[in-house]
Amino acid sequence: MKYADPHACPACRGAISGGTTCPHCAFDLTSRQAHQLWGLFLQADQLVLEGRTSAATVAPVPVAVAAASAGPRPAPVAPPLGGTRPSPQPARSWSTGSLLLALGAVCLVVAGIIFVTVAWGSLGILGRALILLLVTALVGAGAAWATRRRLFGTAEALWGVFLALITVDVLAAVGEGLFGLEWSDFAVVSVFWTVLVVAVGVVVAGWARSTHQHDLVTPQVAAGLAPWISAPAVADRLGQLGDGDHWFWATLVALVLPLAAAVGAHRNRLRWMLLPSGALAIGFVVVLVFLAMGESVDGSPVLTPLEALPTLTLAAAAVVGAVRVPVLRPWLAGFATAAGLWLVGTAVAGWAWKLEASVSAGLVAVAVVVALLAHFVLGAGAWSLGLRWGAVVSGAVPLLWIAGVAFMNLERVDQANAVADLGYSSADLWVGPGEIEIAEGGWVIAVIVPLLAAWWAARRWESPTLAPDAWRWPVAQVAGGAAVVTAVASSTLPFLVHAIVVVVVGAALAAGLRRAPWPAVLVPPIVVAFAMIVVPIDETPVTAWAWGLAAAGFAVCALVSFDDPSDVRRGISAVSAGLGAAAAIATIATVLRIVDVEPDWWATIIAGVAAATLLLTLALDDVPWHRIALEIVAGLALLVALGSVADDLATVALLCVIGAVAAAIVGLLDDDRPHLRWVSVGLVGAAWVARLAASDVGTVEAYTAPFAVALLAAGAWRLHADPASRTWTALTPGLTLGLLPSLPQAIDEPTGLRALLLALVAAVVLLTGVVLRWGAPVVAGAAVLLVLVLVNVGPTAFALQRWILIAIAGVVLLVVGTTWEKRVAEGRALVARIAALR
Repeated sequence: MKYADPHACPACRGAISGGTTCPHCAFDLTSRQAHQLWGLFLQADQLVLEGRTSAATVAPVPVAVAAASAGPRPAPVAPPLGGTRPSPQPARSWSTGSLLLALGAVCLVVAGIIFVTVAWGSLGILGRALILLLVTALVGAGAAWATRRRLFGTAEALWGVFLALITVDVLAAVGEGLFGLEWSDFAVVSVFWTVLVVAVGVVVAGWARSTHQHDLVTPQVAAGLAPWISAPAVADRLGQLGDGDHWFWATLVALVLPLAAAVGAHRNRLRWMLLPSGALAIGFVVVLVFLAMGESVDGSPVLTPLEALPTLTLAAAAVVGAVRVPVLRPWLAGFATAAGLWLVGTAVAGWAWKLEASVSAGLVAVAVVVALLAHFVLGAGAWSLGLRWGAVVSGAVPLLWIAGVAFMNLERVDQANAVADLGYSSADLWVGPGEIEIAEGGWVIAVIVPLLAAWWAARRWESPTLAPDAWRWPVAQVAGGAAVVTAVASSTLPFLVHAIVVVVVGAALAAGLRRAPWPAVLVPPIVVAFAMIVVPIDETPVTAWAWGLAAAGFAVCALVSFDDPSDVRRGISAVSAGLGAAAAIATIATVLRIVDVEPDWWATIIAGVAAATLLLTLALDDVPWHRIALEIVAGLALLVALGSVADDLATVALLCVIGAVAAAIVGLLDDDRPHLRWVSVGLVGAAWVARLAASDVGTVEAYTAPFAVALLAAGAWRLHADPASRTWTALTPGLTLGLLPSLPQAIDEPTGLRALLLALVAAVVLLTGVVLRWGAPVVAGAAVLLVLVLVNVGPTAFALQRWILIAIAGVVLLVVGTTWEKRVAEGRALVARIAALR
């Protein structure tokens, strides 16, 4: 039997079925007492198991059966913690023994503190040393005892205290000057302490694993962190020796400590020791790399053997490591390759400086060596893989240099804007930047050519695979084009030459990337668009030429994917077409500004160009996206023209008519563009209003009547075409626009001609509604007539004496009051009749 039975009540041992209370004794199965009883039962089962002399396997807990008088065997249920949760763990509580242990430990600590503060100074060196060693030995013995008893939590804590006491012992020895140790030799002290801590950590961790199959974390972490103290101290102490700059060699010697700890941890499979020591070793290696690079470039411009020695040392160490550690061979071989190429580049740059050439020759040399490695190193071994990785990393350096030089494109934009702000002769077509920060145009090409050769040769590599095959040729084209543009940007060539090169490169990329993955197709139009801002943006010939060339470049980008089956490519082609049209219109506008065309004629010509663009879309019925792009550009151009002459209403009217004619022609000739018919109507209306305003016409009906008639005609057509439609929606806009604007002025002059004519029109509207049984005309005509009648009768009524008005109001109220129900019924009938009208 088992005391811990999940199917028996811990109070009465009766059968339970998964509820929160016992069905026999109503004991709360979710209470703290139930948890404690469950823990006691588990302890009892453990004691019974340990007391048995047999080594037989512990049988599984039997399923509880019901009492003798109960029915069939109950189904297994969860332990008595209420519901389906797993077996409860005993709740932690402070027993009397644990409290006494804690109080005893506190008393010992307090006694030790009092002893140290009071009697420690009176003890001699031998006494203090014996006490420290005794305490350290006792803690170590306690840690070993806890480890043997498999109390690993206690063992972790005690081993930590033991290592801390070892540290205290060492520091006390240094403080007392024992064994010749002094604070001035902290590097030696830290090395001695590190060796001691690492040795203890490795021994303890290995013993616990071999005898108790458990990894103690605290000794491993302490051993791994110890070099973090000693290695920097050794590097600092050695670096301050002598007068020369030998920090590299000091750091290299200090690297021995974390590297030895990492190697020992790796050999003994102590991962918690390997992590901190390995991280420190890697950090020191990174520092060594930067120190070696610094020593190779901080000395004389021409590289000397002594300056190259640190880098050569690291490369040699990497080669030795690659031979000794096959697992790291690709990485170490790659590091050695990169170090060698660094020396090649630095040496060639120094020789170029000596020959008064550009130091960029070093980057060219690196690129050439990278190309040779990419072409000839094709093996599948680890050494070949390392050489290729070294070539990749080294080739990234000149590539990043080209990227840095590419920022000269932005500097040219700034200088172009400065030239435009300062002003210059409009005949100066070949104006260029005065001075630029970086002038490395030819060297950019010299660097990119071998890098492109290396990129193309890398397609034969088994690994690493730098890019999918579909992207290899597009990337090469984009990189080559960017290098050409950068070469021009980093020279003093005129702004227009820069723009021409950008457009040519964009057009070439458009043709070359036609079959590339679609994201690459985005590059050519972006490149061409850049040509519009690398020149001074002003009313000058250089601006007109640059924008005209950009329009041609956009046309090429649009044509190469004009009929491509891919929707994305056709969409990009349509955007390019729209940008090309916009650039062409901007070029025309700039040319008109250059020849000093009058503003009204300038706007008229631009509106005519916009109308012509819209008419040209009739020929693009088979390419709807391109057509939409050109229609958008035409609309924007018309808006720009209107905005430029917003103060000249007569010209505004003319431009609206031009746009209306073009929109009407396209809308009438193409059934796919019915919306342009309404655009034409709107433009005609705008032209009508602008023309009246330009003629200082103050009669409001001149502005509203034509539109009201048009709306009423459209509403009548709607009523004729759709018998189910009603006048409330079809005629209300026209009636409102025709009657309402005139009503305020008619109210101001109720006996004038406008009021009379408005009354006649309202009467005609009311009569039409009555005859045709249309609800909207009846309500609108009656409302306007009622307002006009009240306005005319009002002055006469208010002129009567006060008692007459009161009497009339009283009579009216009496009549309405006496026949209220009838009037309400009549009102409802009237509303129903009006609502029943169409």
